[in-house]
Amino acid sequence: MNGYEHYQRAEELLTAATKTQRNPAGISVCYVSPEEQERLTRLAAIHAQLALSAATADATRFQRDLYEGNGEPAPQAAARKRNAAAKSAAIADDFIGGAA
Repeated sequence: MNGYEHYQRAEELLTAATKTQRNPAGISVCYVSPEEQERLTRLAAIHAQLALSAATADATRFQRDLYEGNGEPAPQAAARKRNAAAKSAAIADDFIGGAA
C-alpha cells in the first residue's frame, strides 16, 4: 500500500466505526459495539500513521531526486561533508598546534 491507500483505508475504518442506522423512531443510532469501535479506531490510527510515514518518505525521495536531477548534492549530504571537513580541519589544527 502507498500513503494514499493507507489514508483511504483509515477513512474507511473510521466510517465503519461510526456507522449509524435509523431506528423505527427515525433517530440515527450507532449499532457498532464499543469493543468493535475501539478495534476499528486503533486500526485506523495505524493506517493514518503509515500514511504519514509514506508521505514523509516520498517527500524525502522527491527532494533527493530533485537535487540529483539538477546535478547538486542534497542539502543533508552537503551539510555532512561540511561538518566532516570542519572536524578534520579542527583535528589537524590541534595536531599541528600541539606538535609545535
